[in-house]
Amino acid sequence: MKNTSKLFKMLFVLLPFILVNAAQGAGFALYEFSARGNAMGGSVMANDAEPASLAMNPALLTELDGTQLQLGATAVLPRATSTIMGSSKDLENKTFILPTIFLSHKMSDRFTLGFGAFSRFGLAGEYKDAATWLPAGQTYKVSLTSYSFVPTLAFKATDELSASAGLEVMYLDFSENLFFGGPNPEIKGTGWSLGGNFGLLYKPEWAEKWALGVSYKTKMSQDLNGSVTSNGNPMVPSGDARGKVTLPDSITAGVSYRPTKKLTLEGGITGTFWSSYDALTITYKKIPASLVDVKDYTDAARFNIGGEYKLDQNWAVRAGYVYDGSPINAKHMDTIVPVDNRNIFSLGAGYNTGVWGIDASYSYLAGSDLSGVMNTGLPIKYTNGTSHFIALSFKYAFNTK
Repeated sequence: MKNTSKLFKMLFVLLPFILVNAAQGAGFALYEFSARGNAMGGSVMANDAEPASLAMNPALLTELDGTQLQLGATAVLPRATSTIMGSSKDLENKTFILPTIFLSHKMSDRFTLGFGAFSRFGLAGEYKDAATWLPAGQTYKVSLTSYSFVPTLAFKATDELSASAGLEVMYLDFSENLFFGGPNPEIKGTGWSLGGNFGLLYKPEWAEKWALGVSYKTKMSQDLNGSVTSNGNPMVPSGDARGKVTLPDSITAGVSYRPTKKLTLEGGITGTFWSSYDALTITYKKIPASLVDVKDYTDAARFNIGGEYKLDQNWAVRAGYVYDGSPINAKHMDTIVPVDNRNIFSLGAGYNTGVWGIDASYSYLAGSDLSGVMNTGLPIKYTNGTSHFIALSFKYAFNTK
């Protein structure tokens, strides 16, 4: 026990430096797993557990009693403008819904089973009146939707240390519409991939107001099967096709501090290794041809801080802030993710009876402008990047101590 304490004391000191040097994210990764987590800016790695902890730090599941269910959804309202050669267009005003479901069951004092279904990556957007603006061969409409199904086992190794391991089964659905000034081709594909979701929770006896959480999500190598439909355009042939894209792995750490019984504070960092997302390649199955869209993303870091204050035994209020660094390479920009670094401000509240609870949150994202060039060499600029996030979660405990 003494050696374990010494090891984690060192980890408390060294972990922020390890993470900053391991990865420098935004891109199209998603972190909207629960209204409580959204309200605290994702600062839920090492404090009070909920079934949705499975998506952030599944080791926290050992803190839950009985069988608990959590359902939720986040509505996302993105806005952005892209400017190519001095001509600007806005994204269509659309709302996207991110549903989640989580279930935990405590089998014994040491083992807890969990299951989660949520979206880890997502992207959608369409430009208004693209035909009057977009250069040939560029994207005017895109949709990338992922669904992760994650059975998880969490284990309480000691009174201080918990660990978890989960199998992530990800389904990916991708479509992209290209503008060519006449009939516009469409690319579609779907695929499955396997990965892992791991977590650690350390609650030291020698510093009982503090806790440390760490999680790691593996990269997902997606092999997509689909088709390219020319819609009559002679420049792009129709045919069955396969696609390949590697979605990045990430490591997250959070340190929680509880100065009083009512107040909880947490800060954290996520390193996402976006450099694995180097290109989206579409290869025809029966035609010796391929379409390659170079991305050359860079590794990125996300910093967060948040807090929760319990007004009484039922009500709690929360707030958070996130700085989400962008992985976009200014030498290989496109019209798909038209926003750079992001500042996210959040607040929310929750009501919990011990048997059931409901949480709500609102977040506002303000994106930085970015200027660069497309793969074709044309100048492009991102401006007016904003998003609104409105989330609601419902929790129910079937049987607790």
